[in-house]
Amino acid sequence: MTEANKKLEALRSEIDRLDSELLSVLEQRIAIVKDIAAAKKESSDTTIFRPGREARLMRKLLEKHSSDLPDEVVSRIWREIISAVIQMQKPHSISVTAPEKSVGYWDLVRNHFGSATPMTLHKSPTVVLREISTDEGKLGVLPWQNQERDTWWVHLAQGGETIPKILAKLPFIPNQSGSLEDLNALVLGHVNPEPSGNDITLMVLMTQDEVSRARLNEQMEKAGLPGYCLDSRSPEVEEGDWLHLFEIPEFVSEDDDRLGTFGEFIGDGVIKMVILGAYAVPISE
Repeated sequence: MTEANKKLEALRSEIDRLDSELLSVLEQRIAIVKDIAAAKKESSDTTIFRPGREARLMRKLLEKHSSDLPDEVVSRIWREIISAVIQMQKPHSISVTAPEKSVGYWDLVRNHFGSATPMTLHKSPTVVLREISTDEGKLGVLPWQNQERDTWWVHLAQGGETIPKILAKLPFIPNQSGSLEDLNALVLGHVNPEPSGNDITLMVLMTQDEVSRARLNEQMEKAGLPGYCLDSRSPEVEEGDWLHLFEIPEFVSEDDDRLGTFGEFIGDGVIKMVILGAYAVPISE
């Protein structure tokens, strides 16, 4: 055997050793996850899907990552692990809306939620909203291509315990090898949004009368809330209400005092404000 062949054999043996170590560490991680699941059964903490924590984890991993592997490959490895252990703790499925470019939306969701998560595809966002509203074990993915064309958020404006919340935005990591960059979607489910350290909150203001976006933005700033009005929808019936969608570049909870101040500045025409949810700002942005 030549010296070159000996070197190759030694390197391959080292790879085999590292593969065994990787598998052993992965098995240790799974064992800890099982312990966490058992501990949760003994406590009041039943939350499994933690999009804010996942976003913090992925940001930290990619900051430390220094190999020649592309970020999307490293991300995909960890996303597969995260999604698989979530599925082990509490089985769930995902309803995906794909009005067009169905394969693209399917791949977008599969890249994030892994190969072990059951998924179904639907053309209508109404079907997805109905499924996730009646089944707390489902997450829904709805397109967010052009906010002024997307109308499904109107169905979330009533608020309440049975209405799902916006929890994440896809893609979180850019895919340089595919053609998914022009597709965006939001993940909804029956989980309380949580901050990741860099977030976007979506909120709806319901008013009796029309209010200009310029005035809304002015009063938002005056109340100490960043962001702006993305869209305003006129009533579908004569005695209906106006809906105004806001994007706020920070995590805002429902008990934030600035919301009350904002409502006071708008005046008596305010019916209510509803936090639709929040998502971690994707690394792709």
